[in-house]
Amino acid sequence: MDRQFVSYPKSGRSWIRYVLHLLELENKINFHHDGCKFSDPSKPPLALDFATRLSRYREDGRVVYLRRDPRDVMVSLYFQIKGRMRDVFDFQGDISAFIRDEYFGAANLIEFDRQWRELSRCGLALCISYEECHENLARVIRRLLIWYELDASDQALRAACDGASFQSMRAMELSGEFAQPWLRPRNGATKTRRGVVGGYLDYLSAADLAFLENLNPAIGASS
Repeated sequence: MDRQFVSYPKSGRSWIRYVLHLLELENKINFHHDGCKFSDPSKPPLALDFATRLSRYREDGRVVYLRRDPRDVMVSLYFQIKGRMRDVFDFQGDISAFIRDEYFGAANLIEFDRQWRELSRCGLALCISYEECHENLARVIRRLLIWYELDASDQALRAACDGASFQSMRAMELSGEFAQPWLRPRNGATKTRRGVVGGYLDYLSAADLAFLENLNPAIGASS
């Protein structure tokens, strides 16, 4: 089975991926950002054509889409670009400029999320959220495993979720012992930053929040 895990950058996938790593199932799944990865200094166009996306994912396979409150995503992405990726991108603006930026900004995230929620509504993907993971991580992972037709015992699942606590992941990252680069510091910045829901309130101004809610009124309704 072709198992794919799609998310916009900084939506919290490292948390899910680490749980699956502890369950020894990570290598059965293709993790990617579906053409919206911020790693190329030439800034290639982001893949936001819905017809192309719909055609691609009508094929056989199982896809999980992880979404997160766009306000938290934008804050986390800002620190990613200014920290871990500062040698790739030389973004000089503040967070207010960042969320309005033509390339990095919130409009692209909100369109990506709109498209993937529609694919999920059509049954082409299982949609899970970062916020749901904070409420009950084991329950979300169990749903994901059932969707992927993978299995793990309840005991193993509980142990993996406990082992993927923010404190445990951060300790692993800072130890430098993790074999893969997605959980190792880069440019002195860690992948595990705060691991909270609603942290955007510490960084976004009232004008920033109004801008984001204007792009997607449903954001404010979910506060």
